Amino acid sequence: MISLKNKKENNLGVLFEEYIKECKYSACLRPETIRGYIAVFKLFKKVMHEITSIDLLSKETINEYFERIENRERKLGNRIVSGVKKSTIRTHWAKLNVFFKWLKENNHIIENPLKGIKPPRVDYDDFKRLEKNEIDKIYSAIVNHSTSPLMLRRDTLMISLLIYTGARKGEFISLQLKDLDLYKNLITIRGETSKSKRTKILPIHPTLLMHLKDYLEERKKGEYKTEFLIVSLTKDRGLSKDGLKHWYERLEKLAGIDFHLHQFRHTFACILTEKGVPTASLQKLMGHIDIRMTARYTRSLKAEDMGMEIDKISL
Repeated sequence: MISLKNKKENNLGVLFEEYIKECKYSACLRPETIRGYIAVFKLFKKVMHEITSIDLLSKETINEYFERIENRERKLGNRIVSGVKKSTIRTHWAKLNVFFKWLKENNHIIENPLKGIKPPRVDYDDFKRLEKNEIDKIYSAIVNHSTSPLMLRRDTLMISLLIYTGARKGEFISLQLKDLDLYKNLITIRGETSKSKRTKILPIHPTLLMHLKDYLEERKKGEYKTEFLIVSLTKDRGLSKDGLKHWYERLEKLAGIDFHLHQFRHTFACILTEKGVPTASLQKLMGHIDIRMTARYTRSLKAEDMGMEIDKISL
């Protein structure tokens, strides 16, 4: 038992709601971050349904949770699967740890139940970047399957934006017309849409600029009034999160490539690193607060692709 005995309120669910309120209104965390906390806690409640009070939190409780999610069976498409990736365990550890730290800091518990439980080491040997031939296939799928000039121009622009800005999903879908400066060839990622809460201004690559101008010309013909840059093809509004998900899932099937949006961000980082961009500069372009996060994105670099680096050795 690790709760403070003089605390009257020890309902785990009630305390979590209080914690989420603080995340929303005091810490002003991004909605995506908060949704992640909620999703992990919901699973914890579902799997550990008997743990309703902080009095029942313990190191043994947490170890039991990780064992249960490792062994539980769940439906994935038409298959029944079990087991979880190390990266998933690490994510759950991190999100629960933030909540448990809050409980301790606010004197609800004496000790963090995760103390002494180390998250698994994740070896990122999966290369998350997209290769040139894969990107070519995605562009080809857009050209071959677009049903209108606007769809062709919009979808081409969307891929180019992801490749040439390395924008996160939230930043990408929140882009507005006011964020473009076509005279100075700059695009602004606003802090309120960014995970880092920092505004960054990026130069527009010539290829991206060409696709932007083509798209804006076609968009103008559709007489769109919405302030959002990426529009829905059916209504005068920005593309919704559900619409974005449908968009890339459709492209996956058409291109015959299993990919996700964040891979474009890895690709952006890897290409710039290969071109000799210093890590400190890459950190600014990526919008990272901690340079260690920037280093993680270069894990997709393959040793066999670094012949030029080896050639620099001189005796």
